[in-house]
Amino acid sequence: MKKNIEVGVFIPTVRSGWVHSSNVPYSPGSFKHALLVTQLAEFLGFDFVLSPQNWRGAQGPSRFWGDTVESLTTTAALLQATDRIKVWGTTHANVYPPAAIAKMVATLSEIGNGRVGMNVVTGGHRSSFEPLGLWDDSLSHDERYDYAEEWLQVIKKLWIDERVTHEGKFFQLNDAILSPRPRSMPTLVNAGASGRGLRFAVSSCDVAFLLGGGEAGYIESAKQAKQIAKELNKPDFKVYGLVTLVPGDSDRDAQALMDHLEEGVDLAGLEDLARGYEKNTKGVKQLSSSSLAPLGGPKYKSVMPGTFIGSYESLATQLSQQIIKADLDGLLVIVPDYINNLKEVAMRTFPLLEEHNIYCNVGAGL
Repeated sequence: MKKNIEVGVFIPTVRSGWVHSSNVPYSPGSFKHALLVTQLAEFLGFDFVLSPQNWRGAQGPSRFWGDTVESLTTTAALLQATDRIKVWGTTHANVYPPAAIAKMVATLSEIGNGRVGMNVVTGGHRSSFEPLGLWDDSLSHDERYDYAEEWLQVIKKLWIDERVTHEGKFFQLNDAILSPRPRSMPTLVNAGASGRGLRFAVSSCDVAFLLGGGEAGYIESAKQAKQIAKELNKPDFKVYGLVTLVPGDSDRDAQALMDHLEEGVDLAGLEDLARGYEKNTKGVKQLSSSSLAPLGGPKYKSVMPGTFIGSYESLATQLSQQIIKADLDGLLVIVPDYINNLKEVAMRTFPLLEEHNIYCNVGAGL
């Protein structure tokens, strides 16, 4: 049976992208580089880009995420600089009041003619928020999702209703007016994978991002998300896989690149990141594998779990198997080199998905 998917790029608005290594290809965490990658992604046929949000880089020799540009302001500039591709930003529910975010994203929607989306993060990495003075140690893991759930409820009301008065556990608004409202509802995405997180993603958002890799637990989570969506009568809910691709002209070349990245792994930076999660004493035990993915996988510490390594042809087969087994609606792609690797997988990997009856826009007609 024919299957259509969307494919996006997790753009490197942060130093080193998602590779914890001193041997990572050029990735400065600058707007200029993010703009170049986004415009390339649009040309190559990708459907969307997503930028992360970061408030503090890892303290290690590679300075992982040590240089970053803010996600939502970057989203505004990228929307202005593109014509077709959807641009999604990231925000932490514990940083901005819901009315402020509702206004900001409504403005982004006007700038981009409705092409905007928002990745919602609850914020469980204590070291990221203590420097901002915004860490609330009273909230448990599940309570952070309760907070984010009400936060989004308020935002949606402001996007839909002419006047909003809200009395809730966490937020109170009196006769709030948002105008202009978004011309269409912005896409809401979340990467929660714990029991509470997955239910939040399905009930409150439009897309769940799950860490890819083909493991049984990952496939089960994807199926569970679809089942929750069915129970909540959300037939349009989508599940995307977050995948890291390490490509090469041959399997041997791809493995050589992976070995080179691993040789420069920044263990000190990873330890610093881990301490940030461990300091969240009320929530660290409930953190999902998705939340802890930046700490690396069991085999390779320089990349996230579930990384696919292989020739461009081999990657097409590996991705097709995952898409089919997990019944994915899309992919969010990470590569070590966001210029050369991105161009090559777009031209040499994604068109080959058609051999497995999977169709996407990436590389079509190029």
